[in-house]
Amino acid sequence: EDREEDETQPSSITYSDDTDANWIRKGNRPYYGYKAHISIDTKDGFILGGHITPAGTSDTTEFERLVNESFLPECSYVFADKGYASARNRDILIQRNLRDGIMYKAARNRPLTPTQRIINRLISSVRYKVEQTIGTLKRAYHFIRMRYKGLAKGDMELMLNSMAFNLKKAVAFVE
Repeated sequence: EDREEDETQPSSITYSDDTDANWIRKGNRPYYGYKAHISIDTKDGFILGGHITPAGTSDTTEFERLVNESFLPECSYVFADKGYASARNRDILIQRNLRDGIMYKAARNRPLTPTQRIINRLISSVRYKVEQTIGTLKRAYHFIRMRYKGLAKGDMELMLNSMAFNLKKAVAFVE
């Protein structure tokens, strides 16, 4: 029996059933999956908003969406790590009448000035609430790996974990 191969359909190589996920390299290690962009209140540590993107998505491109999801009042400080540092993101803060708390990032042949280092240290001292919340999501809610395939389900998992976290924090906050 002759079997004819259909050469009109190009074959594509896939590494997973999850077509929304993709690769990123941190240091020398490759990672496959997703990345969470989360907005957290630095005063009390409540999660204000967030979303999931494929791992290879740059943080700088997601900053505006994250600010929009957070519904921040005017003149609020927005503290962010240096992954979100860009002139465009600083302009977005100015346009929305928000205060710039984005850490400065050194570039090749352009190290940070002593003033920028001091500013980064001050921002880091405020951002510990953010890091605590992310650590709690990872440890207590097992939000280290996605349980589901696809961006929509990943967003839903983030929202459910965020609601559970905020409710538990609110109960402890009232007591």
